[in-house]
Amino acid sequence: MSATGNVATNGHTNPGARVHARAAPKEELSNETSNQTPSFSATSSSMGHSMSEILDAADKHLPTLGLNARRKFFHALAVAMFIPGLAMDPAFCHLSFSVAFSLFIFVEYVRYFALYPFSASVHVFMNEFIDDKDSGTAILSHFYLLTGCAAAVWFEGPTRLLEFTGVLVLGVGDAMASVVGKRWGKHLWTTNSPKTLEGSIAFALSVFLGAWLLRVLGIVETFSTPRYFLAVSLSSVLEALSLQNDNLTLPLYMWAVLVLLRSSNA
Repeated sequence: MSATGNVATNGHTNPGARVHARAAPKEELSNETSNQTPSFSATSSSMGHSMSEILDAADKHLPTLGLNARRKFFHALAVAMFIPGLAMDPAFCHLSFSVAFSLFIFVEYVRYFALYPFSASVHVFMNEFIDDKDSGTAILSHFYLLTGCAAAVWFEGPTRLLEFTGVLVLGVGDAMASVVGKRWGKHLWTTNSPKTLEGSIAFALSVFLGAWLLRVLGIVETFSTPRYFLAVSLSSVLEALSLQNDNLTLPLYMWAVLVLLRSSNA
């Protein structure tokens, strides 16, 4: 009997034969897929094993950042975020700082009063950055950092350079003092303080060079080099000897010294 006879008899279609005829290609496709599956699975397994080895090696060889490094990371982040904004639109930065401070208050309220479902996550995250100066029930370090950077903008001083005081002092000077002091510092200011003379020099030079760079780029006006360096030097001494939270005290102190020196020269 011909192949056509298997499908049609007496002018009527044989449903079983039609299903059988259509099933053959599917079986062939299934056989081809099954033949390719082991190869694909082996490749995926090999790639997954390789990625697992890479991640394991990273865990072994990349050290976890310490508390000081995690905190100074946010100082560097402040430089990257705030200096372009201050250079282009100080008024918008003034508003942005105010909004950010309000959000900080709300987040701390959620954490402090353990409001579900975000309080636990916020507390765990903030707890990673607590040091001995955050010994109270409220965590205020991020408030101090934001206020230190924003205060010079909120005060609306008489010069453009004053607006950058907080960012230069905390984002550049304080971070450089910490890095240089821990890595190369040998001469302690006092036996009871971990602050070093090398760190204070790095603080003064980095802030001064940062201000000069802003001047060269035309972002700020010209300023008196001796008076500015005097203010930076006094601030570096305060950074070394003060036991207070320098994220708040240093920018306010240097801003006040700069205003007083400018007023005395007027």
